[in-house]
Amino acid sequence: MDSKDKKIIVLACSGASNTGAYSDKVARKLMAKGKGKMLCLARFAIDPKFAEQSKKELDELGDTGELIIIDGCPINCAEEIMKSSGFFKFRHINTTDFGIKKGETPVTEEKIDEITKEIEAMINSSQKEKKSKPRGD
Repeated sequence: MDSKDKKIIVLACSGASNTGAYSDKVARKLMAKGKGKMLCLARFAIDPKFAEQSKKELDELGDTGELIIIDGCPINCAEEIMKSSGFFKFRHINTTDFGIKKGETPVTEEKIDEITKEIEAMINSSQKEKKSKPRGD
């Protein structure tokens, strides 16, 4: 990840279904490509100190940091865990928004790439918006 770019924190559902597999694989692909840092979602649910420290670190990043939550299905477990942990400023993606049907759609590299590219485009457009905004100095 370039130091001049946003610091992206990615949290993903890693549920037992195909939709959870998609969200997990997309998050790992983003991390492998240097687009973000992946944190353990389950730890937020059980470790308030970890959640507080992570929130502090993200707050310190200000406009240079962004939290992306990838859920596998409309139950939105990842989003709910993060809200319960005090996180309310984030971008939320659901794999079912990409035509994936829970328990039916086979996990394919092509669909993983499609979702990953959509998130990358979202990150890039967010960075361009921040760069083009006039400063109020």
